[in-house]
Amino acid sequence: MKYIQNKVRSEQGGLHSLPAVFHVADLTLRLGWSSKVALQRLHHWMLVGQVQRLSSTTDVYANLSASKYPNWEPALRMIMPSTVVMGIEALRRAGWITQIPYLSTVAVDAAERVFDVERFSVLALPTEWFRQMAPGIQGGEAGSLKCVKPAWALADLIKREGWCDCGVGPDDIYWDDVTQQDEEDWATARVTLGLAEHSMNPDAGISDIAHSAT
Repeated sequence: MKYIQNKVRSEQGGLHSLPAVFHVADLTLRLGWSSKVALQRLHHWMLVGQVQRLSSTTDVYANLSASKYPNWEPALRMIMPSTVVMGIEALRRAGWITQIPYLSTVAVDAAERVFDVERFSVLALPTEWFRQMAPGIQGGEAGSLKCVKPAWALADLIKREGWCDCGVGPDDIYWDDVTQQDEEDWATARVTLGLAEHSMNPDAGISDIAHSAT
């Protein structure tokens, strides 16, 4: 009985010493366990609901002893460093829309290994897309994912799918929340992405300073 109690404490101690998101390799590198022991304990943690796996195609896990509600973004960045939040989710985070997509769409550079992750909608895009969108990508500190600025995200959606077909129409956007900086971003984005004939809001005639950039 005492042996079992010590074994449980040992396993819990190992789990509590791991970060909120960890790779299976951390069990050997951080804790000094053999691969066999690491996999056995990981399997046990999965069975008792102490960890969750990012996806069936990855070896990244969330430590539920650190947080019962995992933030999967650091996990995604761990395996695909180029990951950028884009599309409707980028608009939602900026407060331009209130609709919540079923899955957040993220872009990953197709030049790196791309994993199929069930918790996100992952788009493998060419390196050229990342180069072209670079002025409109921000954030990424403290393990969080980088995110496309809202004006750039809208321009990219319109270019790739068009209004409404992309899941968002002019009536869905809170235009009163669009700032002067957003309009300046739109001016740059629409020129960069070849949308010179498009205004930001085709329905309301919102001030469009982009003419000065073309």
